[in-house]
Amino acid sequence: MKKALMTLGLAVLLTAPAMAGSAGVYGAWWTSEDASDSLGVGGWVDFYLGKGMEIELRGSHFSDFEAENDVGDRADLRVTAWDLGFTYNFNHRSGNKLNPYIGGGGTILSAELDRIENHKDLGTVDDEWGYYLVGGLEFPISKHFALVGEAMFRQAKFEILGNDLGFSGVKQVVDIKGFEGNVGIAFKW
Repeated sequence: MKKALMTLGLAVLLTAPAMAGSAGVYGAWWTSEDASDSLGVGGWVDFYLGKGMEIELRGSHFSDFEAENDVGDRADLRVTAWDLGFTYNFNHRSGNKLNPYIGGGGTILSAELDRIENHKDLGTVDDEWGYYLVGGLEFPISKHFALVGEAMFRQAKFEILGNDLGFSGVKQVVDIKGFEGNVGIAFKW
């Protein structure tokens, strides 16, 4: 399923160059339920489908999540989120006016463990599915550039599977649902 989603995203990118759209980069801050807050970076590309609707593909990377289990062991995670979804723009054809938008879609979250405190076996984390909701504002600063501010909600859980000093298996569930704030710049065509 992960390959199908990535293929669909690539097909959108390759077949829609003549469509109106935008691409951008942003800095992000994500606060989650079971892990520490994390700073990250991301980028997106979207294409206008008509009547205010856009399809978007985005990716975000966060390198410093720290999760803690019930007995106090900490795990350091790097998380990458790949999103495919739709947005609705309220003022798409407004020219030089503020453009609010809302949207949502599916997410594939990929995590890597940097370390697990007090464990010899680093453990494994499988990719997980989730969803996101987004609301934002675009403020045009020229004909082709706009400043962007977004608020997102992400929903997903990870299971860290490892070995407890060689005697028994451990399974740590990390709920990383939470809010994300993004600020960036977009190039529009």
